[in-house]
Amino acid sequence: MRRSAAAVVSVAWGVALGGTFACLLPYLLNDWHFHRPLPCWTIAVAAGGLLICAGLVPVVQSFIEFIRANGTPVPVASPPRLVASGCYRYVRNPIYVGFMAILLGEVLVFGSRGLLEYTAVAWCIGAAAVRFYEEPILARKFGAEYQDYRHAVRAWIPRLHPWTPVSPPGRQHASRAGGRPAIASERPARIRRRHMARIKGVSAAQAGLYVRIAYHFTRRSIAKLTGLETERMIEPLEMYAHVPVLFKGYAKLEQATARLNRLDKRLHALAELKAATLTHCEYCIDMGSAISRRWGLTDEEILALPSYQASPLFSELDKLVLDYAVGMSRTPVNVSGELFDRLHQHLDDGQIVELTHHIALENMRGRFNLALGIGSAGFSDGMTCAIPAVHP
Repeated sequence: MRRSAAAVVSVAWGVALGGTFACLLPYLLNDWHFHRPLPCWTIAVAAGGLLICAGLVPVVQSFIEFIRANGTPVPVASPPRLVASGCYRYVRNPIYVGFMAILLGEVLVFGSRGLLEYTAVAWCIGAAAVRFYEEPILARKFGAEYQDYRHAVRAWIPRLHPWTPVSPPGRQHASRAGGRPAIASERPARIRRRHMARIKGVSAAQAGLYVRIAYHFTRRSIAKLTGLETERMIEPLEMYAHVPVLFKGYAKLEQATARLNRLDKRLHALAELKAATLTHCEYCIDMGSAISRRWGLTDEEILALPSYQASPLFSELDKLVLDYAVGMSRTPVNVSGELFDRLHQHLDDGQIVELTHHIALENMRGRFNLALGIGSAGFSDGMTCAIPAVHP
């Protein structure tokens, strides 16, 4: 994201969020007016004013650091690198800390017990969001780099001296394409040596807000399916981003496909993975093997796909689905009427349409990825992976 766009989004987000929680909600709760004066009223008001001013400093500076990193504090438009500069060298959550200081300052200025209770609730909500939402995302996205930072800098109590990383943030581990998480040094070296695609995709730093949002949710979706985030997990999508109209259309197609649920997951996994092995798409085989394991296929079944017709591991319906995937993946397509009728005895019309769509889409993905030189992304590194096959 360009800095100008990041600045606009950050300011809008800050005004909306700060105005809502620091001004509007306290006002609606009838706490944003002067109550019974506190003891030493003048001192309390002065201290409250100083707290408010002091709280604004880390909030404003943190927003500036996000903008400098070509990102925003908005989760779906976060920077492509870990922000560990400015106030983040002293405390991991300076925006929350500053916000709490502002609210405590308001408590002293207005002498409101209700506002103190509101501040306590706001802190609990913020702490829960950090612990259960933000930190897991950062840990997945930046790996060991974030863990080093987390161990060195406290979440809520600022350090007396600024933290200095061993190497600059964002360069501590392998480089990231499109804002993806760095691959920690203990990952197998072959992940880092994977060949490059024939053209370079559009990275998150280069993309507009819509594409960055799509990248964010695609990463989350793929991580949920495979159980793993890798450096090049959205590389095919980064290619489509070169042509915005295709990007939007393809993203909607994948979204619709993800919502299909008539077909049994085992049959879905068998059909897609078999199609992937027939196109020899490394990315598809890599991801398909990871998803298939999570959907119930055993390592033995994955390895037996090349000789599925003679394997006792597959049921009659399994073999019919695999035959259908093989016939659809031929050029030209070769699906006999007998095969289709036998398959129709087990699946209804809707299920057959879904099955056909999954196989056809997998063939399209494979040919797209192969032509552009997109290789495996590391989803199945160190685990059993399907073997590229030939048409029988």
